[in-house]
Amino acid sequence: MVSIRKEKTNLYLNKELKEQAKEKLNKYGLTLSAFTNLMLAKFLKEDLDLLLPNETKQVFEDFENKRNFETPKSFEEFLKEIK
Repeated sequence: MVSIRKEKTNLYLNKELKEQAKEKLNKYGLTLSAFTNLMLAKFLKEDLDLLLPNETKQVFEDFENKRNFETPKSFEEFLKEIK
């Protein structure tokens, strides 16, 4: 059996958010501590992708793969489009 070392940590949380989260997590049989550990592990695995909407992730992926982007326009054409 793997031993997991735990450490007590103090966090300053919005009281209302904390209470709402605890109630919702309780429905899933989770504690705030367990959820925090799960989210930290997920964050370390996925980095900031965890915090980004899927649409934003798609834009980053498209940019990295040079997909779905128009040919750059002149500044004058850009100004005409935004008017």
